Amino acid sequence: MARILLVEDSPTQAAQIRILLEAANHDVGHALNGRLALEELHSRSFDIVVTDLEMPELNGLQLVEQMRDDFSHVPSILVTGHGSEELAAEALQLGAAGYVPKNRIDEMLNNTIVDVLGVIRTDASYAKLISTLRKNVFIFELPNDPMLISPLVGLLMQVSSGMELLPSIDMVRLGVAVEHAVANAMVHGNLQIPLDQCPSHHDLARYGEMSPAMQQRIKESPYCDRTVRVEAIAQTDQVRVIVTDQGDGFDTTTVPKKGQFDPKSLSEDCEAPHGQGFILMTSFVDELVYNEKGNQVTLVKRCRV
Repeated sequence: MARILLVEDSPTQAAQIRILLEAANHDVGHALNGRLALEELHSRSFDIVVTDLEMPELNGLQLVEQMRDDFSHVPSILVTGHGSEELAAEALQLGAAGYVPKNRIDEMLNNTIVDVLGVIRTDASYAKLISTLRKNVFIFELPNDPMLISPLVGLLMQVSSGMELLPSIDMVRLGVAVEHAVANAMVHGNLQIPLDQCPSHHDLARYGEMSPAMQQRIKESPYCDRTVRVEAIAQTDQVRVIVTDQGDGFDTTTVPKKGQFDPKSLSEDCEAPHGQGFILMTSFVDELVYNEKGNQVTLVKRCRV
């Protein structure tokens, strides 16, 4: 259960979304616009904000920007309507942790909340010791087991949090980007599973769900012998994560540069370089670089020093 602030100016939409959230046992507060939402955030503690984009007085884009300054520990999720993709893309650049198209809110919203909050659950027992750490290097050779994705991201987030490298919202966004990168490497890189035969990113990374095509591939050569190498370097000036698969790669010349993607891609439900997963990855880190072969991606998040 999470404490959620719903920001929506339409009473009808607000009632529908509240029912959806409360059905998942969330505690839901409501504000009619961004200005009232900031007042709620000052008066009560919330785990996450779910906001519409187009509202009077202070819209969702302005709210996300203000939250980054005043409530950087609280992640936000955008609910985007048709035609608002450009604003949603800008909000991702400003600090939002995720987005859900209105026409898919029933199936995606609660899963997106779990995805965003899942990367910031940390154990504080080693907090004092970790706070003295100045550089840490992890190197993993992962089998194609999606159940390893969430623990890996959780470990990286715990160390980054303990070292006080990033504000909470930046940690959340980095964690989401790493989840997508590792999931892509396993499914599309090593197993070479096409998009229409993949489970959703949420079901894969959170619950380890595998499609029949994946279950078959992990038993077949050469796919069964391939691993995903994850090298994560956390130090005072940056967090760098390098994810390498053993697949055939892809044509990296088709990948748009940071900030140059088509905002309409926000409405797509896919993990290809031009789809939703790529948009989140490139929006949530400072650098996203593929090698020439297309089987390695480097994600860099710079720390405020």
